[in-house]
Amino acid sequence: MRGFLVGLQFLTQLPIAGDRASPRQISDSYYFYPVIGFLLGVSAVVVRHVLMMVFPVSFSITLVLAFLIWISGGLHEDGLADVADGMGGGWTRDERLTIMKDSRIGAFGASMLILALLAKYAALTSMNASRLDASIITAQVLGRWAFLPMGYFNRYACEGLGSEFMKGLTAKALVVATVLSGSAAILLCRLQGTLALGMAVAVIAVASLYFRRRIGGITGDCFGAMFQFVEIATYAVFLA
Repeated sequence: MRGFLVGLQFLTQLPIAGDRASPRQISDSYYFYPVIGFLLGVSAVVVRHVLMMVFPVSFSITLVLAFLIWISGGLHEDGLADVADGMGGGWTRDERLTIMKDSRIGAFGASMLILALLAKYAALTSMNASRLDASIITAQVLGRWAFLPMGYFNRYACEGLGSEFMKGLTAKALVVATVLSGSAAILLCRLQGTLALGMAVAVIAVASLYFRRRIGGITGDCFGAMFQFVEIATYAVFLA
């Protein structure tokens, strides 16, 4: 149970009380990432249905997206913006890493955030209503699961939050989380769930190769960007 709470502390901004987590407790929390993603997805679905009692689809989806940003503390959006600024504005590995550490947002970061939000909004407002709930839940599950293979199969480019996360990853945690995530995706929507899982694997592989070439590994910001890529890719699969 402590691992679950530690996972909530890291992946959300919910006020979870507790002492500073030990390395063992942090490692244990990885098993719960798909579960936490599932709960956040279900919460977003509940929010959507409540809003639909009052507001039209487009406005309800806008507020659902706002809810998902709020519940995660904007952590993944911050990572996406930093990666976009670093990759777009830096000419060398060191320049890219320096820009990514800068708390200020640049033109590339702002543009990427706007495009990501537009992609999610367009996908969800255009999607068949019968697939909407399953797509939201699946995206939240696979997005958080993606942290584990991303961290396990890559090296860290520099010391920081991302490197601390990667040090505690084990093959057992990866396997368990993969089974849970894959099962959830397939049970929610068999064909689209299976395709979404395959798409997530492909996105992780391509992004990993890209980050290795550009900065020699991954950082904490890369995890946030990866979540965004997998979430959008999942919506695209359910939209097709």
